[in-house]
Amino acid sequence: MTQEAEAPLPDINPLRKQVQAKIKKLELLSSSGLWILALFTALSMGAFHNFDFLPPLSEGIRSALGAGPPVKYINWALVVYGFSALILILTQMASDNKPRGALAHFGYLGAFYLFYHFSEGLSENFWAIFAVGLTILGLQSYHVWNYYHEKIQEQTEILLELNKLMD
Repeated sequence: MTQEAEAPLPDINPLRKQVQAKIKKLELLSSSGLWILALFTALSMGAFHNFDFLPPLSEGIRSALGAGPPVKYINWALVVYGFSALILILTQMASDNKPRGALAHFGYLGAFYLFYHFSEGLSENFWAIFAVGLTILGLQSYHVWNYYHEKIQEQTEILLELNKLMD
């Protein structure tokens, strides 16, 4: 009787290194929501001071832009945007979709600060934008963190199985 020799397993170190690199990338991505929150906070600090660190617009530019929209229209647009953004983020979370749109939300919120600034209603409406922004970007940040941590967990389980094969 002859015993057949077991064929050696292929080297799985390159695969392990790929999984480890993917985990590092996912860890970096999981904190991207916090960076957007930090940017929004910095923008909000400038808006709180009515953007006084920026030079004023010249009369020619102001006249070319025209008068800002009425504050009551901006208020309604902020309410509609706030609810729409929340529904969008909650839908992404419920369907376990990859988080998207954090930078766009930052841009929209910045535009609201500018609209209120040019309509001379920023000081009265600052806290409304700030609260809507923190709510939207906070929920988005949580979704980013949760989504990528689930992916990290999946990759960690794969890495554990690969480590078992090496033993």
